[in-house]
Amino acid sequence: MALPLIMAGASLAQGIMGSRSARKQAKKARQIGEYNAKVAMIQSEAEQASIDFQSRQLVKQQREIKAQQRMSIAGRGGLVFGTDLLSLIESAKEMQLDLLELERQQDIAKISGETQAQQARMGAAAQASEYKAKGRQAMIGGVLGAASAYADSKLTPPAQPNYLTMNTRTPFGGSSFNLSGDMYS
Repeated sequence: MALPLIMAGASLAQGIMGSRSARKQAKKARQIGEYNAKVAMIQSEAEQASIDFQSRQLVKQQREIKAQQRMSIAGRGGLVFGTDLLSLIESAKEMQLDLLELERQQDIAKISGETQAQQARMGAAAQASEYKAKGRQAMIGGVLGAASAYADSKLTPPAQPNYLTMNTRTPFGGSSFNLSGDMYS
């Protein structure tokens, strides 16, 4: 009678431990996902800062180039027309396009970092959900195993005496049954 109860308790304990383990794994998966998301955001911010630095350097260089162009024009008489004017316009247009390209790269770096962070979080959430499902399965398995062991103990009839193994000796030392296998002896 005690063995089925012990088996039921062990099955239930196994289910509980499996469920706890799965919850811990799910928590770890979420923590790892959040860490990876933070790393992605930090990398994105570093890339944005690098592009911002390049942008500031380019603006500084562009100011110097414009100043040199003005000095060149002033040295020739100070009149801006014809090819000098076209050269200044083309140069300003190229400088503006370079700045716009750096802004675009900075936006792409930001979006890329946010996307990577979101993917890390979503992947971790999916993995955590998988671990939770495994935990529920372990708990259900433990409960069903315990119920099965308990039901078996209640449904199994008590053991009937086996007449072949009973003490069949008579008070005089002889056997009341002939168990030799030869029924005519």
